[in-house]
Amino acid sequence: MPSFTFRPSVAVQRPPSNNRRPTTPAFPMFDESDILRKGIEYMKKKDYDQAVELFQKVIDINPRFIEAYYCRGNAFEAMGRFDQALESYSAVLKYSPKEAAAYFNRGCTYRKKSDNEKAIIEFTQAIEINPKYGKAYYNRGMIHFSSGKLDEALKDFDAAIREMPKDPDPLVARGLIRIVQKEPEKALADYDLAIALDPKHLKAHGNRGNVLETAGRYGEAVEEYTKVIRLCDTDYKAYMNRGYVYFKQQETEKALADYTRAIELNPKYAKAYSCRGSVYAQLRRQQKALEDFDEAIRLSPRNVETYISRGQAKMALNDRIGGLEDFIEATKFEPNNVNAWLHRASARSKMGAHEDAIKDYSELITRAPNNSQVYEYRGVLYTKIGSLEEAMADYNKSIELDPQNARSYFNRGLVYRIQGLLKQAIADFTQTIGLQPNNAAAYKNRAVTYSMLGDKEKAEKDLAEAERQAAEKK
Repeated sequence: MPSFTFRPSVAVQRPPSNNRRPTTPAFPMFDESDILRKGIEYMKKKDYDQAVELFQKVIDINPRFIEAYYCRGNAFEAMGRFDQALESYSAVLKYSPKEAAAYFNRGCTYRKKSDNEKAIIEFTQAIEINPKYGKAYYNRGMIHFSSGKLDEALKDFDAAIREMPKDPDPLVARGLIRIVQKEPEKALADYDLAIALDPKHLKAHGNRGNVLETAGRYGEAVEEYTKVIRLCDTDYKAYMNRGYVYFKQQETEKALADYTRAIELNPKYAKAYSCRGSVYAQLRRQQKALEDFDEAIRLSPRNVETYISRGQAKMALNDRIGGLEDFIEATKFEPNNVNAWLHRASARSKMGAHEDAIKDYSELITRAPNNSQVYEYRGVLYTKIGSLEEAMADYNKSIELDPQNARSYFNRGLVYRIQGLLKQAIADFTQTIGLQPNNAAAYKNRAVTYSMLGDKEKAEKDLAEAERQAAEKK
C-alpha cells in the first residue's frame, strides 16, 4: 500500500570564505587551507576519524578559521556524535554570531537527535538572520508536517519553493500536504513540477504513483512505479508498491514477481512476506502463504494484520485451533481491532462453540458499540441457537446503526417468518431486494413467504426471478 515519503535533509557544510589568518608568503607554502582540503578528502572517503584529526589541527593553528568548525561538525554528524557536532557549530557562533548556516546546521543536528523543539528554534533563528534561507524553511516545514501542523508546514514549503525555485524537494514535500488535505490534483501538479525540474527524482515519481493508485488510476500508477524501478532497480519499495497495484488488478503472477524481488532486495522486510503470502492465499496455495506469514511474524512479531492473515490460512488448511490461536494473539496485541475479534468469533462459531463466539461478539460490542456488522453477526448466532428475541434485538440495532445493511434486513426477515409474522418478513425481504436487486436468496425467501400467505402468483414471480439470477451466475 502506498507509503508517502520525501527526501531527508542533511546539514550542509558552509562554503570556504577568506576568514582565515592572512599570509603574504614570498614563495608557495603549506598552510591550514591545505590541511582543511586534505581533511575534506578524507570526509569523501568516509574516513571520519582522520578527517576530524586534520580539522582539529586546522583549529589549533587558527582558532578563528570557522570553515574548520563547520567541517569538523559535519564529520561528527556523519559519525553520529551529535553532541560534538553541536559544539563545533556553536563554536562558529562564538566568532561569527550572525552565521545563519551555523544555526541551520545545529537545527539539522537536533533533528537527528529527535529534538524537534530545539530544531525549530534553530531553523527559525537561521530564517531571522537570512529570510531567504530556503533550506531552513524546508526543514522547519518537515518538522511541522511530521507534527501534524499542516498550515505551518504549508507556509514553510511555500517559502522554500519561493526561495529555491529550482529545487524539487519542497514541491515533493508540499505534495504530501495536498494528499493529506485530500487535494490529489494539486498534489499531482506539485509532483509534475518537481519531475520537470528533475526527471530522475525518485520520490516525485513514487509519490505521484501513490496518488494515482489511491485515485484508482492503476495503469498510470504502475507506469510511475516502473519509472522508479528503471531509475533505481534496487528500490524495494517501488517493487512493493507496483506489486500491490498488480494484486488489486488481479494480476497475481506479476504481483508475486514484484513481491519476490522486493524480498530479494530486502530479506528483512516483513511486509513483503506478508503481502506475498496474501497473494499465495488468494491463489489457494495456502501452504506457501503460511510459510510467508511465518517469516513475516518472525521478522515483525507484533504485526496484528499478519496474525490475522496467518489465522485465515490455517483455517483454510482446516487447522482451526491454530487459526483461533492466531486470532486470539491478534486481539491481545490490539484489543480494539475489530477485524481480529470478528475472525476470532467466526473461528469459534465454525468450531461449533457458538456460546463462546457470542461472548466474543459481546466483548467486541463493548469496544465498538456503533458497529452494525457486529450486531448482525451476533444476531446470526442467536438465530442458530434459537434465541430469537436476542437475535431480533441485534438485527434491529444493526439496522438502526446502518439502514443500508441489507443482510440484517434479510436475516430479520427470516426470524419474522420463523415467528409467523409473515407480512413483516415480506417487508424485510422487499427492503433487502431494494438494497440488493440481484439478491437471489431474498427473492427465493420472499417467494416462500408469499406461498405461506397463499399468494401463489407473487410467489411464482419471485421464484422465477430467483432462478433467473441463479442461472446467470453459473
